[in-house]
Amino acid sequence: MTYSVIIIEDEVEVAQLIAQYLLLPGGAAGSQIAKQSLRQAQYQVVGIAGNLSTATALLQAIEADLILLDIHLPDGNGLDLLSDLRRREIKSEVMLLTAAKEVETLEKAMQLGACDFLVKPLMLNRLDQALARFETRQQCFSDANEVTQSMVDSLFGSKEQTKPTVRLPKGVDQLTLQKIHDAFVQHDASAFTAQQMGDLVGVSRSTARRYLEFLLESEKLSADQSYGSIGRPERCYKIIK
Repeated sequence: MTYSVIIIEDEVEVAQLIAQYLLLPGGAAGSQIAKQSLRQAQYQVVGIAGNLSTATALLQAIEADLILLDIHLPDGNGLDLLSDLRRREIKSEVMLLTAAKEVETLEKAMQLGACDFLVKPLMLNRLDQALARFETRQQCFSDANEVTQSMVDSLFGSKEQTKPTVRLPKGVDQLTLQKIHDAFVQHDASAFTAQQMGDLVGVSRSTARRYLEFLLESEKLSADQSYGSIGRPERCYKIIK
């Protein structure tokens, strides 16, 4: 699924950084945090505005899935724009970007239904967490036919849910990842090469290696070198207990 995004930010460098991060996860912004954030290119920036008047005109023409909105704009306050969006029943989710530290600002943002509040200077790993929660909400609404308690807990967060949402990189799906992880749990004393794991769960060697490297980077596995009969080194992976 691709999500449309509008960025409303008067600092050109910040707007460009966010746009680059959303559009080019393998580019400059993405490469800086490659080990901190594994993300998919699934956002389309449909508009950027540097002031309130341009943003208002843009939002009258386009209803995006997600709006990244600065509070302090040269010609007005982003909270006033958010209030107007809610009055017009625009369904876009809104993440606020701000250097403001006042508690009253946060309180008003929550009352107006902002889905997240990102304090400047913007940290990309924190933005990534906000995007992960956004994607979870969007997926819940897309997949659900009726309201269930597990859906509500996923959207609002239950006390039992202590693990942060993990955003899977492109080419890694949750079912195959769980299958490989379960194989390690069942054989927790064993180490596997990519070929051995592929044979065990029914995927190709290259596919298994992709998932094993993801689990290694996520610090779920450790790796060591193994030398075969012809002396060619190959990684062996083992679960970290």
